[in-house]
Amino acid sequence: MPSSKEYAKRLAKGSAVVFVALVISGLVGFLLRMFLTRTLSVEEYGLFYAIFALVSFFALFRDLGLNSALVKYIPEFQVRRDFKAIKSSITFVMLFQAVFAFLVAAILFAFSGRLALVFFRSEAAVLPLQILSVWSFTMVFYSVIRSAFQGFQNMPAFAGMEFSWITLVFISAVLFVGVLGQGIGGVAFAYLVATLVMIVFGLTHLGRRYTQISKKRASVTKSLVKKLFVFALPVFIGGLGGIILGYTDTLMITAFRGLTQVALYQAAQPITNMLWTLVGTLTTVFFPMVSELWAKQKQKFLNSALQFLIKFSFILIIPAVHLLVAFPEIILRLLFGDSYLAAATVLQILGGVTLLYAPFTIMTCAIGGIGAPLINTKVVVVMACLNFFGNLLLIPSYGIEGAAVATFCATLAGLVLSSYYLRKILKLNLPILPLFKTVAGGMLTLIFIFV
Repeated sequence: MPSSKEYAKRLAKGSAVVFVALVISGLVGFLLRMFLTRTLSVEEYGLFYAIFALVSFFALFRDLGLNSALVKYIPEFQVRRDFKAIKSSITFVMLFQAVFAFLVAAILFAFSGRLALVFFRSEAAVLPLQILSVWSFTMVFYSVIRSAFQGFQNMPAFAGMEFSWITLVFISAVLFVGVLGQGIGGVAFAYLVATLVMIVFGLTHLGRRYTQISKKRASVTKSLVKKLFVFALPVFIGGLGGIILGYTDTLMITAFRGLTQVALYQAAQPITNMLWTLVGTLTTVFFPMVSELWAKQKQKFLNSALQFLIKFSFILIIPAVHLLVAFPEIILRLLFGDSYLAAATVLQILGGVTLLYAPFTIMTCAIGGIGAPLINTKVVVVMACLNFFGNLLLIPSYGIEGAAVATFCATLAGLVLSSYYLRKILKLNLPILPLFKTVAGGMLTLIFIFV
C-alpha cells in the first residue's frame, strides 16, 4: 500500500507534468489570441468569441457529468482490478454523450442562420456557427479520452493532449486565417481540424497503453449505468451552474452591449484564466487521488494535503495578481495592442477573482473526489444565480465592469459555502492566518507601488 510520502511524490510529479504542459498550452493559447487580435478587427474578434461562448454554453449537454464520473470511478475500478468495468464505463459514456451531442449540434446547425441575424446581428456568424456546431459534436470523443487518461492518472497523456490540441489549433489558424485569409470561418475550421486529429491519436494511444482493458469486451449493465449516473447527475446539475458562471457573462454582454464590448472582455478574461490554469494543474492530479485516498480511508493525510495545496496556491498566484492589479494597461498593450486598453479595470477586478478562485476550486475538487457532488451542486447553483442576476442588473448599466463585479461576488459566495461544507465533512481547519499574511503582504506591496 502506498505511503504518504509516495502519494506526495506522485502528486508533485503529476502536478509538475501537468503544470509544464498546461502552462505551455496557455502560452500557445495566448499566441493564438494575440494573432487573432492582430489579424481580425475588434468586431470580428468579438463575434468569434461570442459564437464560441454560445456553442460552449451547450457543452454540458454533451458531458452530462459523466466525464467526472469516469475520473471518479476509474481509480476505484483499478484498485479492484475490474478492467471490464473500466472498458464498459468508457464505452457507455462515449456513446451516450455522442447521442446528446449530435442532437444539440444538429439544432445549432439548423438554426444557424436565424441565430446569426437575431442574436449576433451579423450574417458573418452563419459559417463559423455551423462549423463550431460540428466541432462541438467531435469534442465528445476528445473530452472522454482525456477524462479516461485523467482517471488512469496518466498525467503526461492527459496534459499532452491539451498541449498538442491547442498547438494544432494555432498552426491551423495561422494557415487558414493568416495565409488563406478565411477570417473567423477559418478560426472555427482550425478548431475542428485540430480536434479530429487529436481524437485519432488519443484513441490509438489509449488502446496501446492499456491493452489489458482494450482486450476486454464491454458489457454495460444496469448497475454500472446507475452507479455512473448517481455520481454524474449532481455534477451535471452543478455543471449547469458552472456553464452559467462561465459563459453568461459573454452572452449577456453580446445581448446588451455589443460585439466590441465582448472583444474587450475576451481580452481581459483569458489573462486571468491563465492563473486559474496554475491552480488547475494541482486539482487535475489531486481529484482522482482524493477518490483513492477516501476509498482507503486516509482522511488525515487528505486533510493535510488540502491545507498544503490551499497555502501553496496562494503563494503561486499572488505575484501574478500583483502585476494584474498594478499594471493592467501595460499587460493589455503588450498582449493585444492599444485597441484593448479599455479592459484595464475589468482585468484588475478579475485579478481579485483569481485570489478567491484558487482555494475555492481546490475545495470543490476535494468535495467531488470524496463522492459528494451534490454539495458542489448546491454551491454552484447559488453562485450561478448570483452571477446571472448580477449580470442582468449590472451589465446594461455598467457593461463589462459590471460583469466582472458579478463574477467576483459569485466566487466569494462559493468560497464561503464550500469552506463551510468541507469543514463539516473533513473537519478541515483552514490555514486562515498564513493566507491573511500572504494577502496582507501583497497589499503592502501594492501600496508601495502606487505611493
